[in-house]
Amino acid sequence: MTQILRIAEAVLYVDDLSEATQFYRDVLQLPLTASFPDASFLQTGPDSTLILFDRQKLRNRESMIPSHGADGAGHVALAVPEQELTSWRQRLIDHGITVEHEQIWPQGTQSVYFRDPAGNSVELMDGSHYRMVWEAVKDENEPGAEF
Repeated sequence: MTQILRIAEAVLYVDDLSEATQFYRDVLQLPLTASFPDASFLQTGPDSTLILFDRQKLRNRESMIPSHGADGAGHVALAVPEQELTSWRQRLIDHGITVEHEQIWPQGTQSVYFRDPAGNSVELMDGSHYRMVWEAVKDENEPGAEF
């Protein structure tokens, strides 16, 4: 059987790599694990990475890896412990970051949305949200279950 375990990397494209790296490292407290002239790698957990690419430098990059990129705002959701959402909200406010939206999902979980310095949409969400979604999907896909 083949299976997807998780998203190992997520990528956001930025115009000022230094500013964006500082934001994710200092405000969101993600450890910087590698830094290149056109990219920063930040750990979001033991087996997942957020990569920030300098949008302009990436266009001129020569690499064996297939080219990729995006214009406009991207989105990433970072899972946090539910009991820390209030502290995270306050940390954002303390750093002068505007909370754009707060969402309560049908599962009863919550998310907080804001923008990084490059204009990307960042979401901090209750870390149990997708476990609940996954459990519901697994239950629906049991033999005899209807979709």
